[in-house]
Amino acid sequence: MANWTEADLTKQLNRATSSGWNPFFDAAAQANNFDTELLLAIASRETNMQNIKGDFHDGAYHGFGIMQVDVGTDPNFCSQWTPDQVEGSIQRGTHILAGKRDSLGLQNITDLKAIAAAYNTGAANVIHSIQAGQDPDRTTTGHDYGSDVLARRAVFVKLRT
Repeated sequence: MANWTEADLTKQLNRATSSGWNPFFDAAAQANNFDTELLLAIASRETNMQNIKGDFHDGAYHGFGIMQVDVGTDPNFCSQWTPDQVEGSIQRGTHILAGKRDSLGLQNITDLKAIAAAYNTGAANVIHSIQAGQDPDRTTTGHDYGSDVLARRAVFVKLRT
């Protein structure tokens, strides 16, 4: 069950717009064959559209930037990240998302739920779930990451039209 409303996403989109971040999302989406709304939805799920350090556990932060680049995925980016690097955070997160898509063998946007789930849990976990006939969200945070991202994406499509 979603813990956000359309009003929440409207506020997030307004923050991105007033902060001048939309062109960064647009450019990253175009460069990686995604739609902007998918990237906005991931940033919304990850940080409520804030460029922050997050995923704090075991005495350290493990996610960095508006799309929460994971320290295990890109320790160099994370060690050099600063809050003023919004464009770089969006570019890096989108590049990682494209890598997950490519690892799934989905060169075109054919299964956004699986691609979004892979961003959260890794391509191998999604592949194993699909091969076992299980939901790609089976191993994601809250067991709903891909579904939630798609629901947010639908709202962002509506809000941006």
